[in-house]
Amino acid sequence: MGEARGPMSVRRIRYPRGFDVAGPRRLFNRHARVGTRASTWAIRVTTLAVLLSFWWWTASHTSKALLVPPVDVALAFWDLAVTHPLIWGAMYQSLGTLVLGLILTLPFGIAIGLLMGRYRTAEFVLDPYVTFLFVLPNIALIPLFVLWFGFDIQLRLALVFFSGVFPLIINTMAGVKNVDPELIDSARCFCANERQIMRTVILPAAVPFIFAGVRLGFSGAWLGVIAAEITSIVSGIGGLIVDFSTSFNTARMIVPILFIMVVGITVTFGMARLERRLAPWQPSER
Repeated sequence: MGEARGPMSVRRIRYPRGFDVAGPRRLFNRHARVGTRASTWAIRVTTLAVLLSFWWWTASHTSKALLVPPVDVALAFWDLAVTHPLIWGAMYQSLGTLVLGLILTLPFGIAIGLLMGRYRTAEFVLDPYVTFLFVLPNIALIPLFVLWFGFDIQLRLALVFFSGVFPLIINTMAGVKNVDPELIDSARCFCANERQIMRTVILPAAVPFIFAGVRLGFSGAWLGVIAAEITSIVSGIGGLIVDFSTSFNTARMIVPILFIMVVGITVTFGMARLERRLAPWQPSER
């Protein structure tokens, strides 16, 4: 006697052994990703070509004391990087100050941000001062820092610290405050103490906010280094910009500016990759 099948009955389909239902979908997704990357790079290369063409056209109708074509900048780059390698010593000096300043800034900023985000008393006491110093332009403090620290490396470290610590504090505090309270309650149900909650729940959940703060802090710290070198010390990569600008050598002046941009882009992409490695559970755009 056959089995009766109503209109709502579901018939189970048996696939042959070795057939992967998700196979075509995976293949399609792989080709879609490759196509998306190819189109993205095509757009980037086209945009770069348009910008270089516009740059060349504008420079050809402008005095060379104001703007030079890309070919002159390339020749100046070769001269500063290979023939007379002045750029590398200046970059070493500036990056050394930046790295040393970030070593002092990152632990302090993350610790204060965790403290303010976790404990309301600390936030109540420190938040007005953090907000006030965050909105205060660091350029306005350079004369005061010169009186306090002189023109040595202490001036640059003070500007790096002041420029980079407050974005890190604010973003870390925001990350701690955005942790799901149910996760903290679940950890307490398993008898976790405050240290364990901070290490296993709050810190992993706040990683994207902390990395956002690190990127903003790096941008501010890099700005502090260049501002100190241009306005007060006249050394490093900022000192080269000042030297070339006073002699109206526009081609050479653009070269250290491009180096500053390359450092910023490299660190930004490196931080994004490090964030994906340290927090793979966080959704990321591809």
